[in-house]
Amino acid sequence: MLRVASLAALVTLVVNEVLYDPVGVDAGREFVEILNVSASAVVLAGVELQVADGSRPGSWRVAWSASSDSLAPGALLVVGGDSVATRSQPLDGSLQNGPDAVRLMSRGQVLDLLGYGELEFAEYFEDAPAPDVSGVSLARVADGRDTDSNASDFRASAPSPGRLNAPPRAGALDLIEPDPTRLWPYRSHEIELRVRNLGTEPLEFQVETLVWPVLAEPVLDVLDLGPPRVLPAPHFPALAPGDSATRALIWPAELGLWRLRASLQVAEADSSDNTMSAWLRCGAGAVLMREILFAPMTGESEWIEVTNRNSRALDLDRWTLADATGRGSRLRASHALAPGAYAILSADTLAAIAALPAGTLRVAVAPWPALNNSDDDTGFADRIVLRDRAGIVQDAIVYSAAWGAERGRSIERLTDDPDARGLLWSACKDRAGSTPGRANSSTAPPAWSVELDLAPNPFSPNGDGNEDLLLVAFEVPAGHVGFEIGIYDTTGRRRRMLAGDRLGPGPRRLTWDGADDAGAPLVTGAYVLRLVLLGKRESPAQLRTVGLVRR
Repeated sequence: MLRVASLAALVTLVVNEVLYDPVGVDAGREFVEILNVSASAVVLAGVELQVADGSRPGSWRVAWSASSDSLAPGALLVVGGDSVATRSQPLDGSLQNGPDAVRLMSRGQVLDLLGYGELEFAEYFEDAPAPDVSGVSLARVADGRDTDSNASDFRASAPSPGRLNAPPRAGALDLIEPDPTRLWPYRSHEIELRVRNLGTEPLEFQVETLVWPVLAEPVLDVLDLGPPRVLPAPHFPALAPGDSATRALIWPAELGLWRLRASLQVAEADSSDNTMSAWLRCGAGAVLMREILFAPMTGESEWIEVTNRNSRALDLDRWTLADATGRGSRLRASHALAPGAYAILSADTLAAIAALPAGTLRVAVAPWPALNNSDDDTGFADRIVLRDRAGIVQDAIVYSAAWGAERGRSIERLTDDPDARGLLWSACKDRAGSTPGRANSSTAPPAWSVELDLAPNPFSPNGDGNEDLLLVAFEVPAGHVGFEIGIYDTTGRRRRMLAGDRLGPGPRRLTWDGADDAGAPLVTGAYVLRLVLLGKRESPAQLRTVGLVRR
């Protein structure tokens, strides 16, 4: 049984951390953390937390009064707003931004006092006030250390309510998701894991990574996960205090939606293990972007056409759309999008759109992201990411201004094939310049009838030694003497006579480096590989779409 210390005999409680001006709205997110620095439990009856307005003397008011509970030795108690998940007791009212003060009292005795900002009155601080901070906490470092000088004892720190500010063994794990426009299935992707040593001693740790296939998506109000798979975690070295290390987790992606979880495991940690998770989608989701008008005629509006590939209606209200700046815009839909139906996303749902079929769902996007009309040094004009209410990517694409070629003409997605998601687009071929709310005028070539491997597709011939060549592997069947393969752009112009022979039936393996017949590198976009089998008579040309991306 713990011995209870007498507050009259010894001061045992200190203010260990205060967050009075959090990022964003203050209400409900402020807190004061109290630490029992003694070796015995402390009865809290009669203890009060008081706050003051430092602009005038004697302005103390009670923000919390303790009950008859006790606080164990070394334990933390969080008095906070209703948005502080780790709070132990509710905070009455709010804390003032500096210059102001908080103090702990027990039956008229001051247990601890913290003043922050340029305070004039000595009753509000010990020796010298702590600095006035914004967006971060004032935290004691080391925890519980009290030199009777607020300026010496407290420093700005990331908020950690209910956890030690500078524990001996503690780490933080960051998970950096890959670019959703490049999450192509059946490829190995790198996911960055970063570990930081937040403690005061060297940190030895392990990282555990699991990934679950998502069988039923949250957008359908059902979450069904398949059995977890263990991903081999990268090796990290031991970290000295204040150090960090970043390693790549290699994920052999498959088509679909996945739930990834990475956990930092520290032996005998003084704070809870750090766990990060992310939704990772390979290929497109239920709602697909099909057409984009990014350079309208003067007086007309930009818009994006989406379609619902699911078998049930989907409510797009409160989904988000982000451009290359990363700023998210909110969707406002009057009703759900029916299966197989189209919707037009735009800034103004009342603005006229030529040839738009009556009854097409119009969805307002605010603020509209203002789509770019010219390419930057990456070779792309803009990047568009569509997320559902759960923040899960439904579709993500990049586009080049060169694909549209002229004002008033949209770009259309050639195929729903996820192998080259976000690259296979072409200028609309319709005389009106666009096909909003109806089937696209441009489509990908028909399915390949000869067994063929294209890997990787898309490929990135940028000279970095990774995926620089497209490997083309197939077999000339019996009855044919050879083949010819050419590379064409989406306007039908031949750009490269790739290969051909008359060596008879048998396997063929060849590569394309992304250059044209003159050896000049072709730009990012969709190209068509055209195969003709040679015999007594030429067979019909067989076509396959290839994605080329320069990063």
